[in-house]
Amino acid sequence: MFTLRSLEVFYWAACLRSFSRAAEKLNTTQPAISQRIGAMEEAIGEPLFNRATKPLVLTPVGRTLFGHAELVLRQVAEMERDLELNRRMHGTIRLGVSETIVQTWLSRFLKHSSRRFPSTDFDITVDVTPSMLNALESGEIDIALMLGPAVLEGFACVKLRDYRLQFYAVPGVLPGAQFTYENASSIPILTYPRNTYPFDHLRELLFQKTGRAPRIFTNSSISTIERLALQGIGIALVAEGTLGVTTGNSILKAVPSEIALPPLSFYAFYPLGFGSEVLEELAAIAQRVASDVLQNGEDAIEQYSLSL
Repeated sequence: MFTLRSLEVFYWAACLRSFSRAAEKLNTTQPAISQRIGAMEEAIGEPLFNRATKPLVLTPVGRTLFGHAELVLRQVAEMERDLELNRRMHGTIRLGVSETIVQTWLSRFLKHSSRRFPSTDFDITVDVTPSMLNALESGEIDIALMLGPAVLEGFACVKLRDYRLQFYAVPGVLPGAQFTYENASSIPILTYPRNTYPFDHLRELLFQKTGRAPRIFTNSSISTIERLALQGIGIALVAEGTLGVTTGNSILKAVPSEIALPPLSFYAFYPLGFGSEVLEELAAIAQRVASDVLQNGEDAIEQYSLSL
């Protein structure tokens, strides 16, 4: 009665609750989505969506069809996986990623992912976690490697690895040999943007300990934070291993500090349901690459080969 393409169009329109977002997801146009949905409704003789609401809501008939559509599409996806057809999948994965990962092991992840799915392209967005959470829930990206954990209904949350937060500065910038609560107000702290865990936690901690609001200069670019720290503007607070200190070419030095902060924990998030099979494999690749970097260092992973 319906083609697989029509069921796929209906499925994503229902999941994303928007014809325009379904069109973006499927690399087509909104009129094409509307035309297919309209043809399905004409064949059934009843509407599948309540178009008077925004976002879209399924009608009772639409909910019934959704269950059948998901079952059919999952079975097709399972067949393709068993036949290794997903390796030849042509398409684009919209990947959201935190800059900490960009600065450490993103290139390795892309290399191994491209081996596994040689016909798949990656559309990469580097952003902060709050923005990526919104993009995930609205269907603007397919998978995100970002800070967590977080409870998102209908999404998987796979632990990748932790990064210790470390203060860095050029010699002579810090008054004293240690960064303390007492001297924290004497120099700006260069760190991640507002509404991220390091900024919020650090500001609250210093305010509670000193009774004063600290001077915090925020930026979403780790390379910019490093450049400012190199120029003596302040002391950088970033994930360990993300600055040039790992290569030995930077004059930035790790600074001892009495200010202890919990580590950054990174997770892979992707939607559950039909279409998640490839995303699940990508999350597994990210997990194994991140783990290997943690255990064997940045250089050892060049010899690493995923047994997929």
